Amino acid sequence: RWFSEADYADRGQLLRLAATRVARDWGPLARAQAVAGLVTAPSGFVAGAFAAICEVGARLGERLGVGPGVTEALQHAYARWDGRVFFLLPSGEGISALARLVHLVHVAQVHHRLGGRGAADDVVRSRRASEFDPELCDLWLAHSAELLRPLGGESLWEAVLDAEPAPHRLVPRSHVDAVTAAFADFVDLKVSHTVGHSARVAELADAAAAALGVAGEERADLRRAAQVHDLGCVSVPNRIWTKRGPLNRAEWERVRLHAYHSERVLTVAGPLRRAGELAGLHHERLDGSGYHRRLPAPAIPLPARVLAAAEAYQSMVEERPWRPALSDAEAARELGQEVRARRLDRAATEAVLETAGAPRAGRRQASGWPAGLTDREVDVLRRLARGRSNREIARELHVSEGTVHTHVINVYGKIEVNTRAGATLYALEHDLIQL
Repeated sequence: RWFSEADYADRGQLLRLAATRVARDWGPLARAQAVAGLVTAPSGFVAGAFAAICEVGARLGERLGVGPGVTEALQHAYARWDGRVFFLLPSGEGISALARLVHLVHVAQVHHRLGGRGAADDVVRSRRASEFDPELCDLWLAHSAELLRPLGGESLWEAVLDAEPAPHRLVPRSHVDAVTAAFADFVDLKVSHTVGHSARVAELADAAAAALGVAGEERADLRRAAQVHDLGCVSVPNRIWTKRGPLNRAEWERVRLHAYHSERVLTVAGPLRRAGELAGLHHERLDGSGYHRRLPAPAIPLPARVLAAAEAYQSMVEERPWRPALSDAEAARELGQEVRARRLDRAATEAVLETAGAPRAGRRQASGWPAGLTDREVDVLRRLARGRSNREIARELHVSEGTVHTHVINVYGKIEVNTRAGATLYALEHDLIQL
């Protein structure tokens, strides 16, 4: 929210916001590192980062079926009227009209919340014809009193839904799985070490549930819950997920509540209510030591027990900033200890381990790569998706950094993306992460 205040063409303003707003509750070292990171960021870093957000947002829109108008607006979300800063995005009349309008209103309402109508009008006036469409600025300034009139005490959620023009777009039941699969991929983009995590948890949980006789809607709800179980992770800052040392009390509280936020978001939608309830239980343990509710064993249904075991196993075999990935055997021993301590369900855990050891159904073979990618380009794409730098990829593949750079350019051209985030999403969608 704080960076919504900023004019990104004003580097000094960005630094002040980073030090006084974004990082004000961080420790001195973390605050200094954040400011230093902005000062030393290479040219084009901000433009590249926001272009990635736009590219990924537009792809999410496509997968959710929001329509070409909304998808284009997401692609242009941060574009400036004058074309400055975000040079990978369009400018002027080339920007989606919807994106121009939403961008102006978003920034204005942030300033309105901080300083009232006067502050909102001032920022619109000061950024007219630079950041914002001048015609829209004039319309805002002529009607801001009406636009900023309080909505009243009703639910903002209900007000927005009521304002939607007919015919209302509803997700058909046949498309619900596609929606949860899209959420899985996009949530896992938050940090590089979780790329592909949710899809694999869903695969493990679904197969284990089938082995235990779970079927029908109950199995479908579990599969969807597994895909979206970490949706609440977006409420936790990346600096916490990537921290190498132990978490302090405040940080741990943020982590502990991510399951709650997953449940809270998902249960708003009727078709996802049961999946949301299960997602909220994925860190509960049979002895009552889990979170976020610390439920006892009788209150944890079998699907939630399967999800807990699948999530625990998959997390163990993935690397984290504070530890390397465990081998399959090491993860199995760890889960065995959890079962003996009566924290995880024995039947659910055994089903997950049996599933984890089986060949993956429908796994892509090393022939016929999509988009005409070569074997070496797939090697590069996989590592790029895992957050490796060009230098790290070169070291792992025993080639020069220049060769990796050439491969990356070729990959981007073949799969038609412009950013690493876009390439990572492509790898997820085409099952190229876990080969």
